[in-house]
Amino acid sequence: MIFTIVGRMRGAWAVAGRELLSLFVTPLAYVVGTLFLLQQGWNFALLLQVLNDPLAAPGPVMQFYFGGSFFIFWLPVIFLCAAISMRLVAEERKQGTLEALLTAPLTPAQVVLGKFGGALTFYTVLWTPTLVFYVLLRGAEIMPDPGPIIAGYLGTLLVGASFLAMGLVASAASNSQLGAAIGTFVACTILLLAGLLVDQVESDTLRELLAQTSLLAMMQEMAQGIVDTRWIWLHVGIVTGSLALATAIIDPRRRLEHVLQLALLGVAITHLVWFGLSHTERGDWTGSHVYSLSERAEAVLAELTKPIEIRVIVPETIGGGRPNPLAQELREVLLRMGRMAPSLRVRLLDPDRERQQAEQWVTEFGLGGRDLADGVVLIQAGQGAELRREHLWPGDLVTYATGADVQATGPRIKEFRGEESLLAAFVRVTHPVDAAVCHTQGHGEPDLRSFEPFGGYAHLHDLIESTGMTLHVADLDDPNGLRDCDILLVAGPAGVLPTAHVAAVERFAEAGGHLLVLSGAVIVPGALGLAPHGLESLLARYGVRYGDRVVLDPHEMPGGTPLLSFTLLEGWGDHPVSRSLIGRAASFVMVRELFVEPVDGAQAPAPLVHSSEDAWAESDVLAVRRGHPVEVDDEDRPGPIPIGVAAQRGSSKVVVIASDQFVLNAYLREDVVYDHGRDLVLNSLGWLSGRDVLLGIRPRAREHVKLVLLPGQLHRMVALCLIGLPAFWALLGLWIAWSRRR
Repeated sequence: MIFTIVGRMRGAWAVAGRELLSLFVTPLAYVVGTLFLLQQGWNFALLLQVLNDPLAAPGPVMQFYFGGSFFIFWLPVIFLCAAISMRLVAEERKQGTLEALLTAPLTPAQVVLGKFGGALTFYTVLWTPTLVFYVLLRGAEIMPDPGPIIAGYLGTLLVGASFLAMGLVASAASNSQLGAAIGTFVACTILLLAGLLVDQVESDTLRELLAQTSLLAMMQEMAQGIVDTRWIWLHVGIVTGSLALATAIIDPRRRLEHVLQLALLGVAITHLVWFGLSHTERGDWTGSHVYSLSERAEAVLAELTKPIEIRVIVPETIGGGRPNPLAQELREVLLRMGRMAPSLRVRLLDPDRERQQAEQWVTEFGLGGRDLADGVVLIQAGQGAELRREHLWPGDLVTYATGADVQATGPRIKEFRGEESLLAAFVRVTHPVDAAVCHTQGHGEPDLRSFEPFGGYAHLHDLIESTGMTLHVADLDDPNGLRDCDILLVAGPAGVLPTAHVAAVERFAEAGGHLLVLSGAVIVPGALGLAPHGLESLLARYGVRYGDRVVLDPHEMPGGTPLLSFTLLEGWGDHPVSRSLIGRAASFVMVRELFVEPVDGAQAPAPLVHSSEDAWAESDVLAVRRGHPVEVDDEDRPGPIPIGVAAQRGSSKVVVIASDQFVLNAYLREDVVYDHGRDLVLNSLGWLSGRDVLLGIRPRAREHVKLVLLPGQLHRMVALCLIGLPAFWALLGLWIAWSRRR
């Protein structure tokens, strides 16, 4: 049997070699190839011109190339496949050589396989020169992610194989090359455009079928680096079925049994493809695995047993008809979560198309119709008295880029934070943890209700409430004022807490209460040192001691006072609070010196973040207050210096951050200035409240390559795309023609 299979394959290889040779010596092949490479070079050159504009949005360059419009990607592919496949059988029949070929010791299946193999090889060879586009980008020191590029070429190969197989059927059924080309073009176009009917059909079954077989959706996913094995099964089915049909058409000895065999083969292929579509895996080929769920997320999803209903009300398109990036991100992450946790029930709704249903849903959650403008995610679990609901806004799920390019090109996602936000909401509706946060007032602390940019904590208030925790003012004058508090927030005291208040905080800590202390360098006019807050002795029992100097760091924060305000990218410690922030930027303002000193009776304190090695703790506070230039001297403490510390004594936990101004409204508004100070506060609250199950899930940064090409570079790259590639193929054809004439 093995020898029989090898013999049959040898016959198919012989036909493939003959077909490939005929393709390479045909002038039409070089005309088609030259026009194809000219069109591809034009597309890529145009893409370079657009993305090199100063106001152009950064993005994955090759994703735009593979996931482009009908005219940029699909029309050339259909045209190329129609031109290659139209002559495969129709020309043989026209010249009268098909009968001779079938009378040779070859079966119709060998002839079909050989011709298909030769055509697919030629198609692949034509696409190979376009790899120079990636080389050009690397040569210009632009480093696109190779994973989505490889996936894009894989998608191109799969689409080409299916279109060529369909073209082979058209060529086998036609006596004219022109008729075969037209038939191939029409059939491929219908198959392609069927994906546009997903939102137009009424039948749920038909809608699901169209969604599962949409080639437009396939190439969009492939260009993003998402490789779903269902696409491979789909194209295997199309190719196998088409080749079987072509074999039956050209077989001169067709009998009833052959028709039955073809029907049975069709049934087998259908079942095989259906099985493959039901057991698929979605691979993430991006270099940083931006679409893969983290290990922590998988662990949380595995523990979800209660049914959770998720209603995603997000517009599919935004201004100008552009796809909404938020809808794409949510669909992907919820699809992956749904496969990990069958208890999730996801329903997607476009409010622009089903406005009435969307308004009904948001009304059930106590929201209004105006909340549908940007979209909302509604999450609920339980029934009756145990019904719990949460909702997430776009700002909770993604970080949008800012700048002039965004104003010109529309919203663009910088980071996707939906994984952590969604999981946190799932945990809140299934395993609620009722935690109360009390905050001190009356000691110079900024008001948590005030929206003053540099004098209020309103955004900090909203941030804490977004975690599901209750927030209210601590009554330190009442001996039982902290009884119902789980976490005491001391944020920005400008003076010393009275002795009675300090004693109340100490009793709270001794009873197992947790503290979040945000207190930085407070410079009092007329004083030589920094103002104390009165909790220094209490925090020293945890191993955290305040110094009397101001931390200065030359890593300037945009828009902040030099040295006193700085942004850190490094220095994060390995602790549940800070682990997810490693490699992330965070800004601090007016930082007070901290010391970490292990003490008896307490666990060793863990630094959360250090200043840079270039920083120092300045002892001349008076010079700093007056704005005089300062430099490092022998009385100063060199960096790195702890800025945040987590400590524990008994069952009481403490997080101390030696800055309070970094959570002012001006710095905590993520729609204006966003670094990861918000996440530092959220992680601290999560660790203090025992919700550290979600800590460590990092935001997923998307690929954003910005083209910055000099005019000379751009002109050379455009010339190579428009002239070099087509000229290469045309000269190759002329050389072969000259060699044959000799």
